[in-house]
Amino acid sequence: MNARSFFVLALIVVPIVSVAHHAVGGNYDAQTIIEVDGEVTSVLWRNPHVQVSMRSVDENGVVLDWAMATTALSNMRRWQIDPSFIEVGDTIRVAGNPAYRIENGLYIRHVLTQEGEEVLLDANVGPRWTNQTIEMTESRRLGLGDTSSPELSIFRVWSSPDGFPTLIPRNMGETAAGRANLTAAALQVVDAFVWARDNPLINCEPKGMPLIMHAPYPFQFVRDGGDIIWHNEEYDTMRRIHMDPGASPEGQPDSLLGYSVGEWENDRTLVVTTTNMGWGHLDGQGIPASSQAVAVERFSLTLDGDRIDYTMDYSDPEYVIEPLTFTKHWVWYPDAVVGEYDCLIAAED
Repeated sequence: MNARSFFVLALIVVPIVSVAHHAVGGNYDAQTIIEVDGEVTSVLWRNPHVQVSMRSVDENGVVLDWAMATTALSNMRRWQIDPSFIEVGDTIRVAGNPAYRIENGLYIRHVLTQEGEEVLLDANVGPRWTNQTIEMTESRRLGLGDTSSPELSIFRVWSSPDGFPTLIPRNMGETAAGRANLTAAALQVVDAFVWARDNPLINCEPKGMPLIMHAPYPFQFVRDGGDIIWHNEEYDTMRRIHMDPGASPEGQPDSLLGYSVGEWENDRTLVVTTTNMGWGHLDGQGIPASSQAVAVERFSLTLDGDRIDYTMDYSDPEYVIEPLTFTKHWVWYPDAVVGEYDCLIAAED
């Protein structure tokens, strides 16, 4: 590709798989994809979204500077994609979703590198230009855990498989069924919620309970004396689970992650009850949560040791009419690690 002949390719309208992060969905047109050729002028390899600047020249000779974002650095790590595929000065082609609010903004889903390899930066996309791809490894794409060590307990690193629904649906406050289970007080808050003004998931502010349990990045259970620490890569979250039979939330202050008390139902199932949750949000999309909310979680290790099945029974008498049950699972990849999240506001999108 000639570095002197950058151009913006014509708009191509195609359906895109649903956007994984609501902030992305709110900032970019997920139903449209465009291609741009240009020279990389800067790269910021940070969470929550890697930032790429690129300079192109359109068909009229006008120089265009693009501000682009793509998936989290944490996603690249868990997909085992080496981030060295582009560097400043490289001439590349990208395809992605144009921004709603800024000119020459783009959310990248495909990169054609200077070496002619295509990098797939979305779990749900296939090759666009070539079969010479850099993408998530086969084990990650299949989403199947490793069964080689059934003797191991839950105290290891667990990963979210891609392609599964979110733990807490992001549209509960919009669907008829979801709204029917919200109290009048909750509906008043939901209907007054304005994403651009009220979004609690910006400025690298950590997620609280219960939404943090949706975090797609690796986590591990770690023993800390008699307690258990749930350590998730997202926001470098450390959640303490009190295992003393006498542990009680009575008199404890409300907090971002609440007060969690755990017990072993058997040698493969950990049951955790969390109260005193003070984050104030159920889904991060407008449904509120009160300090009366209770989350009862079950982490069940399979006999093969390849996955943890998870359920959360959630009740909140102030905002939810009938209790809600959320489910998901995590799988074991022996080579997975809990990395450092290191969120940077300048890398948000």
